[in-house]
Parts: sequence; structure tokens; C-alpha cells
Amino acid sequence: MTTELNGDYRRAREKAHVISLDTVTSTNDYAAQLVADGRLDRNGMTIVLAREQTQGRGRLDHTWVSVPGKSFIASVICIVNADTAKDPQVNGWLQMIAGMSVIDALRETVMSANMDWLDHTMGNPSMRSELQLKWPNDIVYQGMKLGGILAQLVQIPGDENSVAIIFGVGLNLDLAPDQLPTAQSTSLQLIASCVNGAACVPADQLADMIAAGLVNALSKRLWYFGENPAGYAQNLHRRIAEECWTLGKPVLVHRTDGTTLTGEAVAINEDASLSVRDDSGQVHVVRTGDVGVLPVED
Repeated sequence: MTTELNGDYRRAREKAHVISLDTVTSTNDYAAQLVADGRLDRNGMTIVLAREQTQGRGRLDHTWVSVPGKSFIASVICIVNADTAKDPQVNGWLQMIAGMSVIDALRETVMSANMDWLDHTMGNPSMRSELQLKWPNDIVYQGMKLGGILAQLVQIPGDENSVAIIFGVGLNLDLAPDQLPTAQSTSLQLIASCVNGAACVPADQLADMIAAGLVNALSKRLWYFGENPAGYAQNLHRRIAEECWTLGKPVLVHRTDGTTLTGEAVAINEDASLSVRDDSGQVHVVRTGDVGVLPVED
């Protein structure tokens, strides 16, 4: 049963239209139905948030596992120009915009909540003590997955000039090590701690702060992108090249046609695709697929 809640997400409600649910099968499905039914409020962004998601999914039909009350589960509905959203030269950057907006929101939240990032690198200078984007849709901290993003386009009834893009965001907030879905996962409570004995912010308040920061960052980035898609993509290209965890690492690509590719991720391209160089030196362009970073052999 889907039950709408009221009164929570105070900060987020100042930035967007908020639909807060107790339990839902999928926030992305709920958001898509909202658009399809013609019930979307066109004045500003809409964000659908839930305490529990029973049928969450990631890219390529992967399952997204969440723990009730301990995860950030949200779908943000954004309206974008239809031609831009369907232009293969620039539309790949929409996923990157969402990823960087999540990172911006997390960094802002940690700072505002009097928290600081923990360093688990044990002096290894090759690892950064920061959040990064794992191409194309994962948020990682020192290589450990904190969350992911699922983007989908939905036609707006009666509007041929615009489309709705729904960014589904799932983040592990307050999960203990034994609650993590995989050994390569982490949660915010494991990578950030309260500073100087300050009282820790509860998970529901952290979710509110992240939601508000996410809407704010997405609004700004999408506005700049809409004004000048090619120009903003160039600026974002440089930022992604600095923030991308995948670059320079050995990767295994599972393509949507069932084939695989092993090589080194060598570049983010101008259309947001990934270049992978195989063992023979041939460079392959990857636009859609599940890209996993392989462990480095000693």
C-alpha cells in the first residue's frame, strides 16, 4: 500500500514539490505514472521520496536493495527540451549532470551537518578521500559504492516540445556493515562522522538535507545545460574527467547485447561515452553497459 506522508522534508519543500511516501514499489514508477496521468505540476521540480521501496531497480534491470528508514530513496522529475533530451551528441550528459548533482548534495550535507569524511586509504596516495562518479551512474567513495542513479525519459501528454526526465537516486545512509547489499558497498555512516563530538544528525534529517541539495544542484545545472547544451557539456566534460573514478582503471564491460569487453578506461568522450582500450591496443567506445572496475593483480 502506498501511503503519502505530510510534514516531513521541510528543507526539500522549500525547493520543490515534495511527494513523501511511506512504502512504494518504485519511486521511478510512481513518478512516471504521475507524468503519464497528466498530474505533474509544471511550476518547478517534483521529487518523490519514500522510506521503503519494495521493487527498486537500477540500470539494465538490476535490483536496487534498500533498508526501510536507512536509505535515501528518491526520484526527481525534471522537464527538459525534447530536442536536447533526444540529441545523441549531448543527451549523455544528462546522466552526468545527475551524478555530479548528487555528489554536490552529499558534500554540502556533510559540511552542513558538522560531519567530516573518514579516510580508509591507510596512506595509499593513489586513492582519493572523496566522493567520485563511477561511469556512468554510480556514486563511490574510495571505490566503494554509496549509491546509484537511474534515468528515464517519459513523454508529457499533449507536449511535443518538452519531455520529463526522471532521475531515480538511491543512497545507503545509515546501514551497518552487515546490512550492506554487497562487499563492494558502503554507507554514509561508515565514511563520514560527526566532528568534535557534535551530535549526529538523524538519517531522516540527512535525507531532507540531501533532497534539498539535490534539487538545488539539479535546477542550476539543468538551467545552464538548457541555455547552452554544447557549451555546458564542455565545462562538465572537464569536471567529470577530474571526478571520474573509472578512468585509468582496468574494467570489464557487460554490453546490452550480452558480449563483454575487458580493457582500460582511458577517456570520457565529448558525448559522455567511455573509451576503453583492450589488450591489443584497440579503443572501443562504450555508450551503454554495466562497467565494473576489475581488481588490480599483485
